[in-house]
Amino acid sequence: MTPSKNDIKKWLKASRKSREWLAEQCGVNKRQVDNWLSAARPVPSKALLIIQRLMAEKTSPISPQVELDFTDEEWEVISAAMTATQQTFMEFINSAFRNALKEFADIALQNAAKEKEAARKKFTLVEAFTEPVLEAQGQIIGNIAAGNLADGDTIPQDIRLYRELEKGEYLLRVNGHSMEPSIPDGSVVIMKKYTIPPIPKPGTIVQYHDERGVTLKKLVRRKNPETGKMEYTLHPINPDFGDIEPMDGGKISGVYVETLDRWEKI
Repeated sequence: MTPSKNDIKKWLKASRKSREWLAEQCGVNKRQVDNWLSAARPVPSKALLIIQRLMAEKTSPISPQVELDFTDEEWEVISAAMTATQQTFMEFINSAFRNALKEFADIALQNAAKEKEAARKKFTLVEAFTEPVLEAQGQIIGNIAAGNLADGDTIPQDIRLYRELEKGEYLLRVNGHSMEPSIPDGSVVIMKKYTIPPIPKPGTIVQYHDERGVTLKKLVRRKNPETGKMEYTLHPINPDFGDIEPMDGGKISGVYVETLDRWEKI
């Protein structure tokens, strides 16, 4: 409870403390202390908290000294909180410390749980990198140029891969460097037959062919500097190669699905 003026006077007398000493502890002169303890003047909130701490020290002589550096506004808030909770200054401080400690402990437990979960997920990801078993069979049905349009004929080759081909999928061998590093020269890729108009969305890697041959490129839209119109263009991933402008009558017959990381000849 907040001490009254009579409580403060009795405490000074019982502890044999002078008003000069109390003024020094509160950072004021004796005249101000006299005014506080008179019948007409109230004791400021900041001074009450300091006096309450000093009064509490009589039962805890070895308590460590704490430097209290609060603004006047902060002292007013603390004083109001003490009045509302009917706590002494030390009870209020201890309660605030316990709450802060509990909040710190809760945060520490939450962080430990997050770290444990992250470690578990990381371990699971490492286990996921097992090499796939080559149990399925497929056939490389042709070559596809990763460069200029070229003849795509080749002798079919049976291989073993790690999954069955889905409906509409087929295998092609890539010849050329224009799609590197994403699709290296000599890679075997899974393509999916494409027959549904309109043409695929920009950014899709497609199989395009016309009377000049067949090629594997990324489909993009570029503004024609001469006409100002947006036109579809076949774009290589490798910056050392230039775009290929599709000609009228050309056709997109397949879209890229994935590159086989592992496969074996049968």
